[in-house]
Amino acid sequence: MGGSSGDKGQGGSAALAGEAGTAAAPGTCMNSQKDPDESDVDCGGPGKCARCSLNARCSTNSDCETDLCSNKRCAEPRCDDGIRNQDETDVDCGGSCLPCNTGLLCASDADCEGQYCTPKTLCGDHCTSGKREADETDTDCGGATCEPCTENQRCRDASDCTSSVCSKGRCAAATCHDKIQNQDESDIDCGGVCSDAQGCPVGARCNSAADCDSYICSATTAKCLADIVVPAAGDVIDDFEDGDSLLPKPARGGRVGNWYTYGDGTGIVSMAVVAIERGASSVKGLRTTGKDFNNWGSGVGVDLNNTGSKAAYDASAFSGITFWARAASSTAFTVAFPDTDTDAAGGICAICAHDYYKTFTASTEWQRFTVKFSDLSLEPGGAPAPVPAFKPSGLMSVLFRLSAGVTYEMEIDDIALIKG
Repeated sequence: MGGSSGDKGQGGSAALAGEAGTAAAPGTCMNSQKDPDESDVDCGGPGKCARCSLNARCSTNSDCETDLCSNKRCAEPRCDDGIRNQDETDVDCGGSCLPCNTGLLCASDADCEGQYCTPKTLCGDHCTSGKREADETDTDCGGATCEPCTENQRCRDASDCTSSVCSKGRCAAATCHDKIQNQDESDIDCGGVCSDAQGCPVGARCNSAADCDSYICSATTAKCLADIVVPAAGDVIDDFEDGDSLLPKPARGGRVGNWYTYGDGTGIVSMAVVAIERGASSVKGLRTTGKDFNNWGSGVGVDLNNTGSKAAYDASAFSGITFWARAASSTAFTVAFPDTDTDAAGGICAICAHDYYKTFTASTEWQRFTVKFSDLSLEPGGAPAPVPAFKPSGLMSVLFRLSAGVTYEMEIDDIALIKG
């Protein structure tokens, strides 16, 4: 009985000793030795020892109190170490590091590049927060990073407003007389939406011919150029600004007549003086349309000396005519000049059906065309024979003609005689 008790007692003592040894195991973290489960003396490793301080040996980031093991040594954390440490809100950003991009974790607006930490603690753009914050002058607009503000919203200076007009702390509407290049103006208060009220002068910036008073925009300099053809007022055959189909009154240079349509009798042709878009100085022009002609075609024309019967007009002081034209689509057309030798009213031809002419092509953009009398050819067929030269002194009419088979919509403006 005693031996058993003794055996039992000895076993109990061993067990107590073992339990005491197990309980004392954490003491290895303070034995001033590098034990097998430590990465350095009394620190690191998978056990319960404290994490190691700067420059201590390490195997993983978790061995270090800095959370960074570099080249097997605990290293100072950085904002480019690829680890979320220090006071960073996300990897290498937020806190004392650079602000975080949109979508990354944050704790405050200061942690975010967009200066806005959403309620979900993700970085967003303060310009979409629905609140006035950061450097915004009004809710989600103005300042250095947000879109400019619209009319009546708060502003500090012109850059805060879409109109570039900040007046008394509020964005004002853009106008064509605010002395600021805004809207779609090509230069200050001219061009773009301002073209109808004020085309740009020579030398001003332009994006297209429509921006310029002259309706000429240089393709190389993007500036308005002067019109090299500027007829005297008395040499203008018709600018249509009076709104009717009669030549201007009082008569200019003795010219009297009215515009008319003509055709081969097989289709439909129309004509009207309409509002056009060719700068502030040219508000109206002549529009003609035609279709379904299948013989020789159709067009519009004007007699220059017709007080009831057609007679010759002496244009010998001039070298030709100039005019502006455009069409709904690229359209070839002929400018014809009947004279006393080719017009039936001249007394030589009973039915001439051919005139002196030159052919052009109108595009969808306004373009100036110039016809010199010296460049005219005579349409083939008919009389007289032999072929005479064109006689400016016997000019009867100016005709714009479109060929058969062509469906057209064409506008003509500022037709004038030229000299030199």
